[in-house]
Amino acid sequence: MMHVYFFSKREGRFQPATLNGFNNNNKRERKVRGFSVKTLHRYTQALFAALLSLGLLFIIAGTASAHTNHAKVLSATPAIGSTIAQAPTKVAVECAENINPNPKLSNLFVYGPSGELISQGNATVSLSKPTEMSIGIKSNGNGVYVVRWITVSAADGDPDQGAFVFTVKPAVTTAPTPTGNSTTTTNSTPASSGTP
Repeated sequence: MMHVYFFSKREGRFQPATLNGFNNNNKRERKVRGFSVKTLHRYTQALFAALLSLGLLFIIAGTASAHTNHAKVLSATPAIGSTIAQAPTKVAVECAENINPNPKLSNLFVYGPSGELISQGNATVSLSKPTEMSIGIKSNGNGVYVVRWITVSAADGDPDQGAFVFTVKPAVTTAPTPTGNSTTTTNSTPASSGTP
């Protein structure tokens, strides 16, 4: 085994060469910037495992969030929760994803103020915009209408369902007040007494 020596000005003599202050023949662990090589190796493994786990978590979360919308209803006509003056003849919804056009899988059910089912037939999915679905309804007067929807995504087959309401309440009109001036006034001069 070959030994390497160097002259130490601090000590004023030759000393065996060391790795970061420790003799290679010494049983102590080698150190790099104050950490033992074994400790650095453990930290590196732990950091790699943590980064790998974090990466997998982001991949799983990203895949799950991409499918959380499914074919959920985003907007409707009449608007969700709105109050309108006249009962509509049809209800339409727009969804987050393309809708499966099979009426057994995707449909709308509209209930009038009396609780009676007033939707006519099955809902139809628009051919030009497959995220839209509409259904005709019977006129049912004033009050709160409930729309229940079921959808299945055409993209991934995931089902979703929900409901919303809208209210039909005619605008209140007030009777006009008469503005004509029916009274007339006359100017008369006071009569003078005729005493001389």
